[in-house]
Amino acid sequence: MKLSKFISIVLHPIFMPLFAFYLTLKSNPALGIIINPYLNYVYGVVISCTILLPLLTIFFLIKNGKVNSLEMSNHKERTLPLFRTVIWMCLGLYILNNILLYTPILKAEFIGAILIILLAAIISKFWKISLHLLGIGGVVGVFIALQIMFGGVLYMLLIFIVLSGILGVARIDQKAHNHAQIYIGFLLGVCIELITILVY
Repeated sequence: MKLSKFISIVLHPIFMPLFAFYLTLKSNPALGIIINPYLNYVYGVVISCTILLPLLTIFFLIKNGKVNSLEMSNHKERTLPLFRTVIWMCLGLYILNNILLYTPILKAEFIGAILIILLAAIISKFWKISLHLLGIGGVVGVFIALQIMFGGVLYMLLIFIVLSGILGVARIDQKAHNHAQIYIGFLLGVCIELITILVY
């Protein structure tokens, strides 16, 4: 397996909401204390609604000929699975709403992730934006917001900025995207999460 392919799998956008959620709790232990009695339940819902159910949806669409592959290299194929992912994530937000009321930052992250995927679904009808860079850009946006609000996460922010650059190079190496699709995807991901958290 090519290194660029491996990087694209490890840093796949489907994992980014979970990464952001987990790392936010690790970097701010007070948040974990607040929802600690429900932590396993929260992780179960997040994993189900951001990873498992969206993957099952894509496999179902592949089986029914709506999507050619997991990569969804044709951008027009992405709209339907992305909209359905938005539905699954809205369900997850609804299920967790009473718990996340006590951690508005985590709730804002979840809302920001939903907005990113919704925007990706709309854009994908017309243009092939990089979902990978939208996803990791969202994580960078989360850490910029956390650094502004609380500080102490600069190292994580720098790590994910570096990982974003590595991922962008990997996607270009795979000829999956051009530079504009990479840059715009990253900037939109950053801005959506950053604004959502700071405003919410």
